[in-house]
Amino acid sequence: MTHEGTRTATCSCGQFKVTLQGDPAFVNMCNCYDCQVRSGSAFQLAAFFREEQLVRDDGDRTTYARPTDTGRLINLQFCPTCGVSVVFRPEMRPGMVGVHGGCFADRTFTVPTRILYADRAHPWVSLPEAEIIPHV
Repeated sequence: MTHEGTRTATCSCGQFKVTLQGDPAFVNMCNCYDCQVRSGSAFQLAAFFREEQLVRDDGDRTTYARPTDTGRLINLQFCPTCGVSVVFRPEMRPGMVGVHGGCFADRTFTVPTRILYADRAHPWVSLPEAEIIPHV
C-alpha cells in the first residue's frame, strides 16, 4: 500500500496525536512478553517512520524508558490522561520514530513486514508472511 498523504495516530482520548507523511519504512509485529504486557494483547504492531516524516506532534505525554532483553532502552511516550502509548523511540533505531499501529485506527494499514519473537507468539495467532527477525 502506498500512501502519499499524511497519517494521524492518536491516543484513546485524542489529546496526544502525531501526524506523519507517507508510508512507514517497515512495520513490525512483536510477540515479546514486554509488548504483550504493554499492549494488553497477544502482540503489538509497530510502524517505523524516519524522524523527518513526523510533520506534527501534539499533546501532553509522559515518557517511560523500558529496557529490552538486551538492555537497550525503548522510550515510550504515552498520554497522561488515558494511558495509551502512541510513539516510541528505541535506542537501537536512531533517527526513527515508532508508532503503535492500532493508534492509526485504520483497518487498511500496512501489513507487517517483519515478525519479532515469533517463538513467543500465542499458538492461536496466525502470523502473516513476513521476515522472521531473531531476538534483538
